[in-house]
Amino acid sequence: MKPSLLRLVLLALLPVATALRAGEDAENIILFQNHRVAIAVPRGFVYSSGRDDDGTIMTKISDPKEKNELQVSFRADPTSRLGTEQQQIDFLAQVCRSYAESSVEHSFDFKPLEPHSGTGTYCSFTDASLVGNTPPKGEYLSVTTGVKVWSGWAIVFTLLSNDTAGKEYQTLLGLVKDSFEEKTAPAGPAKS
Repeated sequence: MKPSLLRLVLLALLPVATALRAGEDAENIILFQNHRVAIAVPRGFVYSSGRDDDGTIMTKISDPKEKNELQVSFRADPTSRLGTEQQQIDFLAQVCRSYAESSVEHSFDFKPLEPHSGTGTYCSFTDASLVGNTPPKGEYLSVTTGVKVWSGWAIVFTLLSNDTAGKEYQTLLGLVKDSFEEKTAPAGPAKS
């Protein structure tokens, strides 16, 4: 193996090594050809992925006690329809209208996601029908929905929780900010 090729292989493995060292398991989603996204799943959290009926790639991560659930769908965005903060706000206002209408807040409080790379916006809602009650299994008091955008791609995420101040919620929101990043595969050898 040539030294330069060895270096490329080591650089490609660096995110995996970093994730494992930090008590996380690295998962990779292939979006298209050489486009892949690295996800650093915290140890003990449950991860699954697949495609819906339309072919949209989706992932789900939940904490070990299944009290918090992160749902993510990947979308191609080659024309940057979600590239600006205002476009992200407009998109979320449309997608989250029913959440706002049935929430304690009855409004939107958009916040910048401030991801490690790219841009993003999110907002949170409290289900008015569940305040003061223990939510039944599979229902959640709080829903946080947002977008994270980078060159040509976007994720739309929903984080369901009963405790937005809890460690697991904060871990999953941090995962959206610091993970779900595109890692371009190294180019193959040049054809002659």
